[in-house]
Amino acid sequence: MNIELYKDLIKDERGNYYVAVHKEDNELTLVNAMLERSYQDLLEFNEAFKKKYAEYEHQFIGKVVMDKLRHDVVFASNEDGHGRMYNLAAVAGDYKVTFIDMIEFYRNPRVGRSYDHDSH
Repeated sequence: MNIELYKDLIKDERGNYYVAVHKEDNELTLVNAMLERSYQDLLEFNEAFKKKYAEYEHQFIGKVVMDKLRHDVVFASNEDGHGRMYNLAAVAGDYKVTFIDMIEFYRNPRVGRSYDHDSH
């Protein structure tokens, strides 16, 4: 099993999705996938932003992120090269799995992110 960072999805028995944000040897660090996806785009209240997200006007903020995750789940479930879907129990059998607490995730920006185990 070779989990790809930020690409493959991992689902637990309760229907939660996670994404790996750090991997070293047999250790894998996961965070909630919806939370991670929420850090992909910046909110910019300009005309380009309004045009890009026009279909979401008068919608909840979370809908944009959920639609991104839903898209990724569909492609990962199809196993067509756009990421893979793994079961958390199976992943935990191959890796020592740790999780980033959702409330701490903002400290780890998407670009160049690496999780410092010693500071948490």
